[in-house]
Amino acid sequence: MPNESSYLLPYPSLTPDGATGGANHRSSRFSLTAAAGQPAAVATLVVIGLTIAFYNTSHHDGSASSLLGYEMSGNGKKVLKKALNCLGNKYSCMKDDNYSKVTLKRAYELPYAALFQDQRGQKKYEASDVTIVGNEVYSVCDNSWAISRFGKSLLPFNEENVQVGDPNRVPDEDSGYEAIFHHEGLFYVIRESVYHGDREERKYTPEVGEYHAIIEELELSENDYTVVNECRCEFEFEGDSKGFEGAVGFPDEDDVLYIVGLCEGNHCSESRKNDVGNGRVVLMKKSEDPEMTQCIWETVRVVNIPPSAAFLDYSAIDITQDGRVAITSQEHSAVWLGQAKGIDNGIIDPIGFDFEVKSKVLQFPKDGGCHTIYCNIEGIHFMNDDMLMAVSDKMKSKGRQDFRCHDKDQSIHAFVIP
Repeated sequence: MPNESSYLLPYPSLTPDGATGGANHRSSRFSLTAAAGQPAAVATLVVIGLTIAFYNTSHHDGSASSLLGYEMSGNGKKVLKKALNCLGNKYSCMKDDNYSKVTLKRAYELPYAALFQDQRGQKKYEASDVTIVGNEVYSVCDNSWAISRFGKSLLPFNEENVQVGDPNRVPDEDSGYEAIFHHEGLFYVIRESVYHGDREERKYTPEVGEYHAIIEELELSENDYTVVNECRCEFEFEGDSKGFEGAVGFPDEDDVLYIVGLCEGNHCSESRKNDVGNGRVVLMKKSEDPEMTQCIWETVRVVNIPPSAAFLDYSAIDITQDGRVAITSQEHSAVWLGQAKGIDNGIIDPIGFDFEVKSKVLQFPKDGGCHTIYCNIEGIHFMNDDMLMAVSDKMKSKGRQDFRCHDKDQSIHAFVIP
């Protein structure tokens, strides 16, 4: 049997190897293999032909909603261009020297289900963010109101690994927690985007501009927490599915806290989410009335993420005290590493805050066949100068993701930066 080389499309694309059953499976990953010695140009032509064929099929039967990450709009040239752009060897597994330079190395990991002695009735862990305070790790899941606390060593079933607070604090409602960070004794957790208005009226007249993230300030004890404050954000979203997906906080020189909220969609938009390379963060500051009965996180500025983070989505952010930045993409299974301007020794200059142009993009590890397996990264935090901790959401059901995504979902991971 001849040796085979893999040509990887590092984007949501065509039918994955091993998938069965029609057009509903055209939403995950596709890898093309060619016998050793076969010219790469031949493989390239085959990919182009398959791209056109799948596009035509999807366009006519209307059953596939996207190809290569784009909503089907009849613009075949744009789809084909995206496919060709994906064929660059930056993320190829063919050359070991290149792969090792652009790929994180897994150090250790553990599923959430193996963390806790007491699961507190939880059957799923839709992990959405992670932060480290001292030697302890804190994580949130968007389906639970509890805060997970555990050690960095990820020891299974350790008695110190607990869920703080009631997972069902609000019955029959998910928390929507998408971000967590710590500042001066309080934990700030962000609910992605919440409808503000009359829910009965929304059934008949849905209005853009009534969706706002909510930031809760929590004081944690050993096994529970108290909601000290709860304020909505001024920034408006188009719906409840593309709001803030991550956040960090820094005080300015006057000790006023500023929050940097990461938008999930390009342009902070649902309708323009596929316009890659247009990531945004929103810089916010809390405003309260004199009697402190009402509060709001006012928008100070919207800051562009450099276009080198050419992602379809932005799933998590971390910024260190000296301004190192990590921004992940779930769709691309990648992390953008850069540098923030205007952050020095944990103090932010709200006027000067921005991102340096210089950056690099690393991919999460692939399996032995060069397939994506870290499909649902939704949280990121620097463990030290050389390592990152990440958490993974639950894989999408009903064939919306490749079966290989199952093994790493609902887990915590530690990676080494090359």
